[in-house]
Amino acid sequence: MIPLLPLQEFMPLTSVQGKLHASASCSIFYVDSLHAAWILHHVPPKSLRSSICIELIVVLASTIP
Repeated sequence: MIPLLPLQEFMPLTSVQGKLHASASCSIFYVDSLHAAWILHHVPPKSLRSSICIELIVVLASTIP
């Protein structure tokens, strides 16, 4: 099982990018927290900041009906 990080661990990442609103990122992590945790555990640190935003947008798009 993939260990989940607290929601607070994710919030600064979206804040740095400035691409998503905090409320939107909260809903992403509640809806697809396993996917978000997988992303954070598999993206190399150097590319984390540039990749996490793209991945979050993909997750957000997949949660919209």
